[in-house]
Amino acid sequence: MKLIDLEALPAFALLGPGFGGGEAVLITDLRPASCAPRLIFATYETRGRDALLLDGEIQPVAALELPPAAALEPRLDATGHADAVAVIREAIAAGDVYQVCFTVRARLAPVSGAALLARMAGRGLPRFAAWVRLPGGVEFISASPELLCEIEGGKVRSEPMKGTARPDAVGALAASDKDRAELAMITDLVRHDLTPLCRPRSVVVRAERRFVRLPYATQTVSDVEGALLPGVTALDALDALHPGGSVTGAPKRAARAMIGRLERSPRGAYCGALGFAAAGRTTASLLIRTATRDAAGWVYGVGGGIVHDSDPGLELEELQVKLGALR
Repeated sequence: MKLIDLEALPAFALLGPGFGGGEAVLITDLRPASCAPRLIFATYETRGRDALLLDGEIQPVAALELPPAAALEPRLDATGHADAVAVIREAIAAGDVYQVCFTVRARLAPVSGAALLARMAGRGLPRFAAWVRLPGGVEFISASPELLCEIEGGKVRSEPMKGTARPDAVGALAASDKDRAELAMITDLVRHDLTPLCRPRSVVVRAERRFVRLPYATQTVSDVEGALLPGVTALDALDALHPGGSVTGAPKRAARAMIGRLERSPRGAYCGALGFAAAGRTTASLLIRTATRDAAGWVYGVGGGIVHDSDPGLELEELQVKLGALR
């Protein structure tokens, strides 16, 4: 299938191999679904229970022909970043919060969606790649590596991601107490979110910290899973976990309140959730590494967890590493 052919479709969702159990899938003719949705979408600001539910025609994508990749030259607007880090550190010192994921935006060139995704997929289609054009006109492209949740056979699994380094700095990431603590806090938050939905004592951490190597970065994740109580649905799990702890901070309510005060614009699709349901399995990505189309082109979000010993300069360096998904 030629990626460029999707430009002519009014509403569709192209989803990477992580959604479809190993192969990419295309959903066309997107339309509202009252039950048994194929596609589930919630912006960062939308509660999981109020997610947009859509149905459509599904076809597997065995091979994807990419057009030439665009030269994007992202322009990062980090205005106020250092001041926000200082405010968050003061709040942590006061005991109001432990960690806050603060995000900023980069402006991309007004290229076609096919050219943008070709750039993101130039070194291989990301696990949770997505190009989505909704019936209402919202359009976003994601190269997310993060699993928000997967529900299958009465079990739920989440892979929170926290800790980022350049590909050649794995040793420093492995030795970083700061990054280890960030991941531990978010892992505990995910355990807390899942516990009310799961059988007593079934929520376990299968891996406290493992390394995921991406073409542009190395990241650390944990593996949390549990056995769902009878009657708990995939939408219940999404409602409990969304927005993901790795893009909020801990405690989640306090972190989200600070995000609302400090960030200069809504996140929208960025840091939202995108789910695909088929064959008894629902898989939802956390929409990081995500660009949203607007009248001037594309806006791409990047952020990082701020803790008390965060250095503003090093936090900005981490944002540049995450921009590597576009290079």
